[in-house]
Amino acid sequence: MPSPNLLIAAASRTTRHIRFGSIVNILPFRHPLLVAEEAAMLDNLTGGRLDMGLGRGLRPPEFGAFGFDQQQSREMFLESFDIIRRVWADENFVHLGKYWTVRKDAPLSPPLVQHPHPPFLVSAQSEESLRWAAEHDIPFAQIDATVEQARHDQAFYRKVQTAHGHMPVRRLYLMREIYVGDTDAHARAEARPYLLQYWELWNRYTQFTRGGKLPDSYDFWRRHAPMLHAMSFDEIVANDMVILGSAETVANAILRLSGQLDLMGLAMIFKLGAMPYDMVERSMTAFGEMVVPRIRHVLDSNAAADRTAASLALHTR
Repeated sequence: MPSPNLLIAAASRTTRHIRFGSIVNILPFRHPLLVAEEAAMLDNLTGGRLDMGLGRGLRPPEFGAFGFDQQQSREMFLESFDIIRRVWADENFVHLGKYWTVRKDAPLSPPLVQHPHPPFLVSAQSEESLRWAAEHDIPFAQIDATVEQARHDQAFYRKVQTAHGHMPVRRLYLMREIYVGDTDAHARAEARPYLLQYWELWNRYTQFTRGGKLPDSYDFWRRHAPMLHAMSFDEIVANDMVILGSAETVANAILRLSGQLDLMGLAMIFKLGAMPYDMVERSMTAFGEMVVPRIRHVLDSNAAADRTAASLALHTR
């Protein structure tokens, strides 16, 4: 999606309660002052319902299209992040950095609704990215992570998180493709062609790796993409890498993931590749009407735990 922020702006007009988050704004591709000001506008349009998703990018062709050296993506991300935080703090400053120049000498307009700023969310799967997120106590999102990998990364994050004086609260957002059908057999048959097309993404990552296009700092995807591409459709479904089936099967899979991981959230992808909108709408409606009631107790329990953790964090500052 070229601009998830435009979609958030459009959706903000017809909603009142739902929170919005983008996964993600790729910081190397845009000037950080523009990103910060645009997010401030979204914070106002949503009435303070914005979570700010950040990432450094992954696909080599995208870096080639923008004319950026992908090897420098982490440096660019870190410099951009620092600028965004300073803009949101409403400082007046001059920044003459390696990648960007900023001269801010006027108040942020419009000012942020949320204080001190909208919550951050970062895409993190390499050890270096996980360490950085944990040091800053920023929630991290993982796409296409196995349960075993996510459990390992969550333990590493928690170790760094507490070592830097943060409360040991849940911070993992797990991303999963999902499709709810009338029966398990129907769901698999209906979703399969769109998922197979969608998963060619993993083969492209494998091709990038074999072609030497992924820099050393993307070693995680060098190792992970070929493994994902080698998995069969049945293996992927059996390992809860995607969630397909009847409402009961889907609910049980979500409860299983909730029991295996200390999730802050489960980000669900309902549109699978080129799947027609009417199929997506049926799946989403079935999820809301027949899956949510089956998992409501977990949602309520997690919400209560998060409120308690937030209260403890406030009292320990």
